[in-house]
Amino acid sequence: DQAAGTVFLEEPGMALDVGAVAKGYAAQLVADEIYEAGFRSFLISAGGNIVTKDPPADGSRESWSIGIQDPFADLTKADNPPLEVVSLSNQCVVTSGDYRQFYTVGGEYIHHIIDPATLMPANRYRSLTVIGEDSGLGDFLSTCLFVMDYEEGKALAEELGVRVLWVFPDGEVATT
Repeated sequence: DQAAGTVFLEEPGMALDVGAVAKGYAAQLVADEIYEAGFRSFLISAGGNIVTKDPPADGSRESWSIGIQDPFADLTKADNPPLEVVSLSNQCVVTSGDYRQFYTVGGEYIHHIIDPATLMPANRYRSLTVIGEDSGLGDFLSTCLFVMDYEEGKALAEELGVRVLWVFPDGEVATT
């Protein structure tokens, strides 16, 4: 019902998943409220969404160092080195990937990010990380860019002023 701003799912068992934006939006909202309440120098990590406020309080450095997970790493091991480390303060890092939420059916790898053009799991990238000022926007963009052609996605990222790191299925890495 567009006038009432509501959604009704007619089929039993249907569900609406707002995971592509809700977690990032919530992390940003919490970070902003905590900051407005007077807390300084903190980091919120919400599983793929990281929000930083001010540099670390110990004064040892001017920014937080955030490791970006290598999507080809063995996730059963705890000591995998990061693919990349970014330094930031008052920014967020949001990653979408095909390597955490997946299952195998008949030998076929199925993950949770669906390409709207094919209605199948997107297969352009293994991982995509957005670095910017708003975790809600970053969460939205990481999913959108994950299903977009690289050149089109790069142009959008540059237009919006966010940094992006793409990891392709062959292991190639590209950045804005």
